[in-house]
This record gives sequence, structure tokens and C-alpha cells, in this order.
Amino acid sequence: MTGASDGNSSSVGYSDSASDLTRMTDAGPDALAAYYDNWAGSYDADLPKMGYEAPKRAAAIMVEQGVPFDAPILDAGCGTGLAGLELAKAGYTDITGIDLSLESLQAAEAKDVYRHLKKRDMNKTLAFGDNGFAAVQCIGTLTYVREIKQLFSEFCRVVKRGGIVCFTQRSDLYDDAFTKAIQATAKAKKWELISHSEPMPYLPNHEDFADKKHIFYDVYRVK
Repeated sequence: MTGASDGNSSSVGYSDSASDLTRMTDAGPDALAAYYDNWAGSYDADLPKMGYEAPKRAAAIMVEQGVPFDAPILDAGCGTGLAGLELAKAGYTDITGIDLSLESLQAAEAKDVYRHLKKRDMNKTLAFGDNGFAAVQCIGTLTYVREIKQLFSEFCRVVKRGGIVCFTQRSDLYDDAFTKAIQATAKAKKWELISHSEPMPYLPNHEDFADKKHIFYDVYRVK
């Protein structure tokens, strides 16, 4: 996708909330929820203009990993439902979404692709039973999670043995602390690596991300 060659957000016509995205990296839960509540109305229009392809790539990963189409999947940090929509387009029929933003959850509900939608803070226990999902995907959300090690443990708890955990993380935030959380989860024999991608485009048409910030796609199997 083109349209942001001069790096000016107004050239592609996305909203002020989209322009302010990088300011939210260190936001707390309340500020984050308020920010995405405010953005929810234009989010679905803004993201394609930025060249955002992660939901489609994530859905393809679920298919490639052989997750059954009728299996329960947790979309963690579902936002307005773009990732769930791509899962549904791929053929998945039992999707649960969680997010901090109520306005975003309402937008996700309107897409009519989720079986359940819940308001959750992923820095806390996920409040689902053990082994209830065949897979979890967490796309474009780990930027805001402080309790990464705890969340990875929670993903492994709610996903059944042999199930899939797929997440993205920005390359500039894939630091020592993040890597240690991954390694600690592996050392605890909770998951094993399936794949770690090369750096991939994140928001190539956004002036603050083009050619500067990319994302990795990681896939793990629960043990």
C-alpha cells in the first residue's frame, strides 16, 4: 500500500489517535483503555491506511499450524475485532476475544464473529479455566503488557497441551527482559518454540513506524 511517501499522517487521512500511537507505549491500563475507547470509531478505517497486515498473517499461521476450524481460539487483545474477523474469514467459528477497551469490544461485537467477548486486563489473571482453548493469538498488544512472564504462563495454562500460542512483538521492544520471559517459560517446560520470524513490516505507512519499527511473529506449542 502506498500513500504515505512523505511521512505525513494527514496525507493518508488517518485520525489524530492514530498519529499519537507511539505516545501510548508506557501508558497504564486506565489511560490505555481511554485512548482505545476514543479511537474505536475510526480504528478499522485507520489501520488499513497504515499498511497493517498482522491480523491476516496471524490467521494464516493458525491455518498453517493445523488448528481445527471448530476449535476454541482466544484472541487476546482483540481490539475492534480485526484479527477475529480474519480468523472467521479463514474458517474459524469458535473465537473468544478479550480487551481493555469497552468501545473496542462493542465494535468487535458488531462484526458478529466472536462467540464470547470479555473485558480483561492482561496484566492480571485471565479468569478462564485451564486447558479451555486450542490456541491463543495476541496480535499487536504485548507492547502494553508489563507482566509478560505472567501472561505467557497464563497463555500456557488456558491452552491445552499441544495447542498453539502465536504473538507479535515490536522489534524495538523485543529486548532482554522480553527474551528472558520467553526463556523462563520454556525452562519451566510450559512451551517450545515452533517458529520465530524475520523482522516484518508493522505499520509501514505510519510516519513513526515506517523503516524504523518492525514486528516479529512468534509461534509456540504448549507442553
